[in-house]
Amino acid sequence: MLRLLENATLPALTNAVESAITIGATGSDAIALILFHHAEQPVGLFSLDGHPHLKAVAIEPPDLTAYRALTGLSA
Repeated sequence: MLRLLENATLPALTNAVESAITIGATGSDAIALILFHHAEQPVGLFSLDGHPHLKAVAIEPPDLTAYRALTGLSA
């Protein structure tokens, strides 16, 4: 678990350990997942401001037929 300090601060690791104890997931892998989840930054939305030529572009929704076949769900 000390290896997690190579990429995280002690307060961040302490917070991850406390969160793991709260949910009963005290393994080092669980703590690492919590630590890295807390460190993730949300992705900003792409703005079309300044790109008026892209406003006319329409993208068709993906074909999920193959996925439905894998899950056994019907259309």
